[in-house]
Amino acid sequence: MKTKLLYCFMALLSLGIVSCEKDETSSQQRISQTASSSVVSTTALQNLDACVTTNLMAGQHYDAGDVRVYVDLEHVYIEYATSGNWYIKKTHLYSGNCNEIPVTRNGSPVPGQFPVSNAYPNGTQSVVYAFNKADLPECFCVAAHAEVYRVENNQIVQTETAWAQGERFTPRSWGMFFSVCQSDCFDIEDYYFGN
Repeated sequence: MKTKLLYCFMALLSLGIVSCEKDETSSQQRISQTASSSVVSTTALQNLDACVTTNLMAGQHYDAGDVRVYVDLEHVYIEYATSGNWYIKKTHLYSGNCNEIPVTRNGSPVPGQFPVSNAYPNGTQSVVYAFNKADLPECFCVAAHAEVYRVENNQIVQTETAWAQGERFTPRSWGMFFSVCQSDCFDIEDYYFGN
């Protein structure tokens, strides 16, 4: 009897190890399938109007700035822009298929697994990421997370996590995402001929 229990235990243990390895593999594949990005200067946004603007909510209650989406002939740009005395310390960004955002089993987002992540030890008030339009679906989701802080009299007086305002992943998690359709953001005739 003990031998049978031991075999059952070993079989369950090996099954658990294999399933964990598969979860890691699918997570790595999901990350590698997202659009590649690069940090660009805000000058890339000259002559472009934001087609989506949403608040960057710090600690659920403080409007720390905006997250904006811009589109031109070749790129989709996502800008984090803080306002007032708020500064960005770190960003975590996902932009791609809505059903591939890294989440836990209960549906809460995992910003540490978002494919775009940068730290700004001295703080910044603006970060712009550029994505190739062809690498993104026509309609896609953006989950923009940040670590922010507020300064008064040259002293950090408040630190918070922040999300671009949108639809909540789950009722219990305050993490949010929003959707964008490229065709709603860019009109080639307006680009060349104006309104």
